[in-house]
Amino acid sequence: MKITLPYGLIATITLLIFSSCASTKHIAYFQDISNNVKDTSESLSSSPANPTIGPDDILLITVSGASPQAAAPYNPSSSDQSVQSYIGASSTVEGVYGRVADTRLGYLVDASGGINFPVLGKINLNGLTLVQAQDTIQHLLEPSLKSAVVAIRFLNYKITILGEVSRPGTYTIPNQQITLLQALGLAGDMTIFGKRANVMVIREKNGERQFGRIDLNNSRSLFTSPFYYLQQNDVVYVEPRKSKLWNTDQATLRNVSIMATILSAVSILVTRF
Repeated sequence: MKITLPYGLIATITLLIFSSCASTKHIAYFQDISNNVKDTSESLSSSPANPTIGPDDILLITVSGASPQAAAPYNPSSSDQSVQSYIGASSTVEGVYGRVADTRLGYLVDASGGINFPVLGKINLNGLTLVQAQDTIQHLLEPSLKSAVVAIRFLNYKITILGEVSRPGTYTIPNQQITLLQALGLAGDMTIFGKRANVMVIREKNGERQFGRIDLNNSRSLFTSPFYYLQQNDVVYVEPRKSKLWNTDQATLRNVSIMATILSAVSILVTRF
């Protein structure tokens, strides 16, 4: 027995098949680069930012010198009861494998850009890069500590990634340098509903809020953008495509489920006859 499917049912099946498939036009990165074009090694990338110290930063500062005993007072341990007058906060490190506790304590930069450092007292580091801050503290230590070497790093260098990514959230970056692509990878990459052609980076600089829009389908625009290298406290927002609304609509999902059941029943009938 031969069963002829109604044209309406055939049209419905075709519509469901095509509507469930996401076009690579909206998913693939770097679409402007041909597969047959070799790397020209052209210098396109923007320069990474050199972060500066500001209020609410948390700094890990270690001091060493010719004599470990002489440097010890400048490196209070967390078990030292007197350390509470100097230490402002602790930190955690967020990586690909989740949030990891960082038991080291850091110096909290106050509203005026200063820290309370052991022995030396109040030191103003506002607006300085890490290298400049290291030189400043080393200079202050010279009279009392021979061959002083100071190392400083941020404990709360963080970025926030929101929108259509697999793992949205705030991430602390251990090495103080990260690109937009690395940030998206850290968040598990975009979902298929993310707008590759319109990724927004929100940045606050000198009290002003800046907005950068980046087209990930355009490599030249991406790698030359001043927002390619992210800066501390940047927020990356991946906007959803309009198709996300269709896919998340409960009524549509219910209708698709009903249609799938009908198609399954029709398929059984066709197989039996």
